This record gives sequence, C-alpha cells and structure tokens, in this order.
Amino acid sequence: MTNNQNKNRQNIDYDKDFDYGDPPAPSRKKKPSKAARAHGRRRKTVVAKNMRGPWQRFARTLFLILDILVGICMFLSGYAGMFSPLQYSPLWGVLLLCFPFAFWAAVILFVVQLFWHRRGILVLALAFVASWGPVTTYFPLNVHIGARKPAEGNSTFRLLTYNTANLLDQRPVEDRGDTTCNAMIEYIIQSKADVVCLQEAEKIGVFKKGNITREQFGTLNAIYPHIIISGKAQVILSKFPVESIHLLLVKNDFSNADLGAYRLTMPNGQKVALFNVHLQSIGLNASDKSLYHDLTELKTDDLRGAKSQLISKLANANERRARQAQQLLRFIRHYGGPDVIVCGDFNDVSGCFAIRTLEDAKFKDVYPQIGFGPMITFNANRFYFCIDHVLYRGDLKPLSIKKGSTKASDHYPLTVDFELTGD
Repeated sequence: MTNNQNKNRQNIDYDKDFDYGDPPAPSRKKKPSKAARAHGRRRKTVVAKNMRGPWQRFARTLFLILDILVGICMFLSGYAGMFSPLQYSPLWGVLLLCFPFAFWAAVILFVVQLFWHRRGILVLALAFVASWGPVTTYFPLNVHIGARKPAEGNSTFRLLTYNTANLLDQRPVEDRGDTTCNAMIEYIIQSKADVVCLQEAEKIGVFKKGNITREQFGTLNAIYPHIIISGKAQVILSKFPVESIHLLLVKNDFSNADLGAYRLTMPNGQKVALFNVHLQSIGLNASDKSLYHDLTELKTDDLRGAKSQLISKLANANERRARQAQQLLRFIRHYGGPDVIVCGDFNDVSGCFAIRTLEDAKFKDVYPQIGFGPMITFNANRFYFCIDHVLYRGDLKPLSIKKGSTKASDHYPLTVDFELTGD
C-alpha cells in the first residue's frame, strides 16, 4: 500500500459520514385491564381446584361430616341437664357427661382445620356460639389480675369442702410419705379454713386405721371448737358458732346419699345456712370399673355390656339425684333463709339437673363465676370430672376458689373465700 493511500484512509471520519438514525424507543407492555386480571384470577382458582386430588376432596368432606356431628353432640350434651330425669329420660343426664369429650374434639378439629378448611371452621364456630352457655360453664374465662379484695369494712371467711373417703388414705403406700399422721386431717389443719364440710367421714377422732393420732386430733380440736356429725357421715368443723338443723330425710330418696344442714353465726352477726351434700353416687362395682377401663383403652368393643352395666347405672343414679335435688330444695325453702351455701359431693358435673334446680332458686355456682379453664375434682378410676361444687345465694360474694392437689382421697379438696356483704 502506498503512502498516499494510507494518508487518505486516515482522513476518513466514519462517525461523521454515517447516519445511524434515532435510537429505537423502549418497548412497553400494555397493562391488562381490571376485568382481565379478575378473569385470570378466576381461571387460576378453577385450575387449582381441578388439580386437587380426589384424596384431598375426600378428606375435606370427611372433616366436614365430623365437624357437623361433633357440633351437634356438643350442643345436645351441653344442654342435656335442662331435661328433668323425672319427666323425660334419665339418659339425658348420661349424655351430659359426653360434653367434655365433644368440647375437646371440637377444639382439636378447629385447630387442625384452621388454615385449610374454611367450611369446617365455620361449622365449628357456629357450634361454639350455640353452646356458649355450657362452654363457659365447663371452661370459664374469668381473668382477674391480682387477688380479689373485699369492700372496706366487710368480713370474709374461708370454706373448705372435702370428700375424705372415710379418712383412709387412697394413695399407694410408696406415695404416702409421712405415715405418722393422717394426710387429710393435716391438709385441713394447714388450710386455715374457718368452716370445713366433710363428706364420707364416718369417724372424726383418734383413729388408728386412719393414722389420726391423739396429738393431731387435739390440734384439730383446738382450731375448731365446734364440731357436728350429722347424717350418716357428714361433718362440719367451725371456728364460728354453729347449730345443727335437724332434717327428716326421706329414706327412699337418700338411701344411698347423705345430707347435713347447719346455721352459722358469722363474726358480723350475719346468719348463713349451710347444706353439706353427698348426692347419689354411680355405685360401680369392680366389674363395671374394669369394663370402663377397657373401653377407655379401646381394648373392648362390648357396647352391649357397657349399655347394660354402665349406662343403666348412670341413668338410675341420675334419676335418684334429681329426686334428692328436689328434696334438698324443699329443705332450703323451709330452713334456709336468704343467705345459703350448698357445698359438697354432687356426683355430677356442672350444668346437671341438680345444679340447675338450685340455680332456678337463685343460687350461683362459684367456679363458673370466678374460675378459669376446666376443673377436675375426682381423681380415681379415670372418671376425670368436676363433681364437687359450691353454690351460694344472698349477701355473699366469692373472692377465690382453689383446688387442692393432694390425692389422699379420691376427691380433691375445694377451698372458697367468701365476702360477707350483709349488714
């Protein structure tokens, strides 16, 4: 290449002599309209539904059926105590015992379906709303920060109710600890209760078989100068003056039950009638308890045996308790006065016909009034129910209720602090 050609080449300005034109505008996608977006969402939903497997649809249907059945069971069992065993079937009282199982089944189903089965959640929510009364009776939701205090100038007293199983320690020997004294009497001494109502206390004194020593009974006597034994095995121990109310019990109604009645004179001069009850028990024998254990462990499918042995006895006991509750109410109307406490072993759960009978006479059940969560007062044979209760009416106000933890008896003790609101 010659020198002239190189020189000519170097003088060429390519950028100046070539016209590239304007740069192309950036491409913009057109936004879909609202209707198009909604159509897309509907299409995705339909596709997702069509992609669900048959097992998922089957599971949802199955859960929905379970939700409906559990909801119906919770509603019917919750209000079963409204039906008198004397006018209707005593089986209603047996159905009431199913409420805790239906309640917890509904809670479990609710939690399981919370994020993936809206229809099931709606059914269970409606069941809880429809059964709200029994739900808050079984599982009260009273939240209180700090201890409840009486009004200025008002007196208080502490009541303890305890089925002591004849003061014979029910625990295995290896669990009893100190066997030099009676655990139940020791609990009473340490409770600082002003009034103690005992059921199934045939002997209250020095009792070798029950490990009640002379020293222990002397301490009990020093704390409670007023001790009355009434009925077959009902006992009251009181720091306050107390007199017995003599009742003529109907033998047919109270043949397998017990009742004591007393009138207390409180420090402020207020008179309070106190009825210490022990209503008809189920009366299961060893064979019945064995069958119940097998049923709860799913070791037997002998439903016919359960019906003839367990359900018939439960129904019969329910009918007897209804008669006893009506007789108790007649005693209260005759002897009670305005300020009355009924406490003891009802052998039935909250919301039962016996308690509803008293509630119709303006009584209030203490635990649903001030408690929180479910409470169990019976600890034997897997009958984990709340069958010990304290009810009141008149110028009284419950401040606290506490369940003891000792298993010396097959019942837990209950302690209630009351405020005297009368003049």
